Amino acid sequence: MELPERKKRILKAIVESYIDTAEPVGSKTLVNSFDGPISSATIRNEMSELEELGFLEKPHVSAGRIPSYAAYRLYVNELMERHRVATDELEAMRLMMQAKMREIDNIMVSASKVLSEMTQHTAVSMISRTGGSQVKKCELIDVDGGYTYAVVLVTGSEVKNKMLRLSQPVEPATAAVLSTAINLALSERRLEYLLPSVQQSMGGSSSVYQMTSDILDFIRATEAGGRSEVYIDGTARLLDNREYQDTQRARELLEYFSDRSRVGELLEQEEDGGLVKIRIGPELQDPSMRDASVVFTSYQIDQNTRGIVGIIAPARMDYADVCAKLAAFTQAVAGVTGQGMKRLKDAGESDERRDQESDRRTGR
Repeated sequence: MELPERKKRILKAIVESYIDTAEPVGSKTLVNSFDGPISSATIRNEMSELEELGFLEKPHVSAGRIPSYAAYRLYVNELMERHRVATDELEAMRLMMQAKMREIDNIMVSASKVLSEMTQHTAVSMISRTGGSQVKKCELIDVDGGYTYAVVLVTGSEVKNKMLRLSQPVEPATAAVLSTAINLALSERRLEYLLPSVQQSMGGSSSVYQMTSDILDFIRATEAGGRSEVYIDGTARLLDNREYQDTQRARELLEYFSDRSRVGELLEQEEDGGLVKIRIGPELQDPSMRDASVVFTSYQIDQNTRGIVGIIAPARMDYADVCAKLAAFTQAVAGVTGQGMKRLKDAGESDERRDQESDRRTGR
């Protein structure tokens, strides 16, 4: 839907006023937003039409209007002005990251802390690794009389463990023999022959067979690689916003953050590295996030490691400021890590759409 220019100016003013104040916007507030003379009555008529079109909502009978999720999306795509981070602020980001980061695994921990301080919003970051490590050794530790075993895998760079709970116990002596067999198969890279051997000697319905199968699945998953770590900082900042003064809404959101796998799944939806992505309210497809928006992007740390960083804030966040700071932040990280990361656009996904719209209007 193509809105007339005056309606766009009114909608832009309403969105930006609501971002600043979190208060419904009335026609008198908007009169001063226009250079030329325009009456409150004209603005009221335009606001009523924008409400009918689904861009504004009226929270109370006598109140002004607030933007709908459709208004935020139009604002992000077409109305939001470019916002640039000053050179000295960019340098401050780089120095802050440099001070906090000591090794590659600390990039994302530092990222969430620095981003939260920069934006005064909740920051999330994730490090996603592809390509696993070869398992060198497997240990089986009896936890409770043979019903539960801790499986410990040792690779060249890390130790991973998993608890196996069995319906029938496996004697520690049998587990010790199995551990020896697994380690021999690991050293000779002959794991595929282990399970048929156990089936032949112990039977396919035995607890030893099931235990062996679960251990081999764990080894394969470890060697296949692919692990993600999610970091969140500044969660309490969300509670400073009017949207989350409601106890029930705040509880739902805090429960959402407590499940880091859900946050990780949200960030993994990022498809095109190098662009700042924006997801608003219902687009997040989670009731707990209905009043929030997420701004995020990804970049390569090394050949097998990808970083994803983002901001979660109320839907009325200052998108231009957040997009610019997020893009500038990733440039600062690139400077710290020495990676030749592709330069990000400083106003997010809306740039491309505005450029396309400009081309269409000018006939280019």
